[in-house]
Amino acid sequence: MKLLEMRHVKKEFEGLQVLKDISLSVEEGEVISIIGPSGSGKSTLLRCATMLEEMDSGELLYMGEYAARMQGDKCVYAPKGERKRLHRYFGLVFQNFNLFPHYSVMKNITDSLVSVDKIPKKEARERAVKLLEQLGLSEKQDAYPYQLSGGQQQRVSIARALARQPKILFFDEPTSALDPELTVEVLKVIKALAKEHMTMIIVTHEMQFAREVSDRIIFMEEGIIKEQGTPKELFETENERVREFIGHLAGK
Repeated sequence: MKLLEMRHVKKEFEGLQVLKDISLSVEEGEVISIIGPSGSGKSTLLRCATMLEEMDSGELLYMGEYAARMQGDKCVYAPKGERKRLHRYFGLVFQNFNLFPHYSVMKNITDSLVSVDKIPKKEARERAVKLLEQLGLSEKQDAYPYQLSGGQQQRVSIARALARQPKILFFDEPTSALDPELTVEVLKVIKALAKEHMTMIIVTHEMQFAREVSDRIIFMEEGIIKEQGTPKELFETENERVREFIGHLAGK
């Protein structure tokens, strides 16, 4: 089943075309890594997929339902209530954690469950306790973000996204703000989610990780998808540019 479809997506900022006619679809249980140089449009693609940015043109569907579609030459988004419902299909983990500094770990995870999703406090807390245990953070539920390492903050961010029980999880360079030791800690969590067949789209610079965890890797450059395929296909490609990029980042 296709969880996500993006068709002919275009996006520009101040006359600069950042996404130039991108189409992709994601099947349930699939793990996709998006790689490419800085400025290639990877994060913008994620922001369009999660409706943080509005597309200039194109179509966006979750589980066959339109979040945005073309009407004439305009991209028209679904009504606010409809979009809010579609938001529940996905979770997003940012590179800089985006935790509320004045909230405890527990409140960071449960706040939107209670205030936005209208889930009873008891159930929200039960979900949080279970996820914190799963992510090795049980003893940190009353801590505040400043009392946590970067790796722990990112794991809380992942727990917060998972607490909403999304169908698909987006990661925007989840380890770029972390040192190598903490990076390993966070990648281990994402690998565990992949083993549980969590559908994920991961923008990453970690080549070896992408190779191990992905069903499919997409190489983006200059606002288009230049190449995509299985990890084996990408790592053994004849495409000189992709080989150069992967080799450079993998430290070969």
